[in-house]
Amino acid sequence: MEVALKLYFRRKFLLSKPEKYFYNILREVFASHIILAKVRLADLVDANRGHPNWQANFNRICSKHIDFVICDAWLCPVVAVELDGSSHKRPDRQHRDKLVDQILEEASLQIVHIPLQRRYFHKEIRQLLLPKLAPSQLL
Repeated sequence: MEVALKLYFRRKFLLSKPEKYFYNILREVFASHIILAKVRLADLVDANRGHPNWQANFNRICSKHIDFVICDAWLCPVVAVELDGSSHKRPDRQHRDKLVDQILEEASLQIVHIPLQRRYFHKEIRQLLLPKLAPSQLL
């Protein structure tokens, strides 16, 4: 009797161990904000349907995601955060990062790249990200 392979299976965890560790740091540092993980780029920015290349522009954003997004209490994105591991040194990944950075810049959403480390310090993360928050977002 032949056993059919399942097409899909549920992942045990949404985040890897380093991502979960960093997520917890973000939650502690920005306790008054909402931290979202693995947000699809197309959920952060919209391709302009009036542009003649709308479909191509949408295709550029629909399958990419951002590691973390810091939002205000109304779930308005304030700053995007990418946790850059060793894969971000590959040429294809550098090209992808540059494209995502350009898209977010055009959409007026700041992005911060933070190198993957074994340990993070609350003070350093706060110093890196706090300047990116609008003064009204600091409360």
